[in-house]
Amino acid sequence: MRKVVWDMDPGVDDALALILALKSPEVQVLGVTTVAGNAPVEMTSANARRVLECLDAGSIPVAMGAANPSNHPLEDALSYHGPDGLGNCSLPSPLTPLYPAKAWDLLARLVLDAPGEVTLVATGSLTNVAYAFELHPELPELLAGLVLMGGAYSLTPYGKGNQTPFAEFNIWQDPEAAHIVFNSGADIFAVGLDVTMDPAACLNSQHLEQIKTRHTPTAHLAAQLVEYEVKCHGCCRMHDPLALATLLDASLLDFILERVEVVKGNGWDRGVTRILSSGSSQLIHVASAVDGPRFLKLFLSRILEE
Repeated sequence: MRKVVWDMDPGVDDALALILALKSPEVQVLGVTTVAGNAPVEMTSANARRVLECLDAGSIPVAMGAANPSNHPLEDALSYHGPDGLGNCSLPSPLTPLYPAKAWDLLARLVLDAPGEVTLVATGSLTNVAYAFELHPELPELLAGLVLMGGAYSLTPYGKGNQTPFAEFNIWQDPEAAHIVFNSGADIFAVGLDVTMDPAACLNSQHLEQIKTRHTPTAHLAAQLVEYEVKCHGCCRMHDPLALATLLDASLLDFILERVEVVKGNGWDRGVTRILSSGSSQLIHVASAVDGPRFLKLFLSRILEE
């Protein structure tokens, strides 16, 4: 079982990934930290607790982090995820209080308490993670690994931007933080749009009907989230669950080792993740292919378990 601390910005796909994690014996979620991204940070913090409480996991601490990117105003994605950030799934307001410390403090404490044992999963913009690394320069090397959802690397026909024609949303939101993290020395596995936009890894209306056959709290919540995506966007992209899947079955994705430059600033190429043939940038593992049908089979089997 892998110990995980998770930085997220729920978000429909973050919520689906969290459901998958809670139904998977391969991972133990020690704590959740929240960042502004898909929604303002107050909403992402509430949404994380709403999902955890719905699945009887309210004892997992949730710490609120950055309300804004490092150098840019927040541009949320509520137009995509719905006005509550969770596809109008009508979950009640959370009863559990937030953890009484900032996200980067909880993140650091969980890693420092178990050096070499904790994997950091980051499925939002990397503001909290960069700040934690700046406060604790030893942190990246104390991680068992860092799995992130972010970037578009032009490795497949799907490796194009979704915020701009060139940049993926999480990296674009805070490219300065991404630059820090990508060059931190952590052992990084980056799952980007090259694999998450592959149609073979998306849930469709047939999958939705399958989820609706099971009448458990897990399946009911998953069905609400997936139904919103299918109705509004034609299918449910599984960006964040695919990042988590790296820890559940490493054979689901192929990775290549590459040097990656993150373009900072606010030009036309803000947030571009550019693969370099040489240079001083750190080598990271970049997802280059996914076995979509087998991933969806794994996801559905976990969601439909009693």
